[in-house]
Amino acid sequence: MLNEFILLSIAHIFAVASPGADFAVVLKNTLNSGRKAGVMTAIGVGFGISIHMIYTLFGMALIIAQSEILFTLVQWVGAGYLLWLAWQGFQSRARQAGEHKSTLQVTLKSMQAFRQGFLTNVFNPKATAFFLFLFTNLVNPDTPFTIQSLYGLWLVFYTMLWFSFVAWIFSRQRVLAWYETHGHYFDWAMGVVLVIIALRMIF
Repeated sequence: MLNEFILLSIAHIFAVASPGADFAVVLKNTLNSGRKAGVMTAIGVGFGISIHMIYTLFGMALIIAQSEILFTLVQWVGAGYLLWLAWQGFQSRARQAGEHKSTLQVTLKSMQAFRQGFLTNVFNPKATAFFLFLFTNLVNPDTPFTIQSLYGLWLVFYTMLWFSFVAWIFSRQRVLAWYETHGHYFDWAMGVVLVIIALRMIF
């Protein structure tokens, strides 16, 4: 169980860190309304993850019990999703400094920020694909339900922690300027790791 937890955590770390809708809404609210709004958005994203976790936990046994062909299909789709994320990372290029700067500070209430993060994640196909495909593939169906639930709680907590860190770090203008010009190197490294995980799933 320790090995599957480590592998699941690694996959989740890179999936969460990859550019996407969740990252964009946290970044937007941080830049436009400040660090507090960014953190509340991050918490909303984490609660959104819990929704995906619930339907995955209660639906996983049914998915696996259907047929070996269906499970194999899920396995290949999950690997394809990882390769798609990797391709996105490889397409990343340096941006011009100041591209994400906001010229207007917009006041955003805490619950508004939370709601934006929550809804963005709940309706994010990337999050849906991760839990339907990757969680199903990486977690053994014989793993006790309680342990799987603990995995889910960890993923929710880590998601909140990561995006809160994003809100904190991108509220510092110097770091934002560095990411705009050098962040593509991180995206490339992320792509390599995702390709490795996808190949392991296939073979």
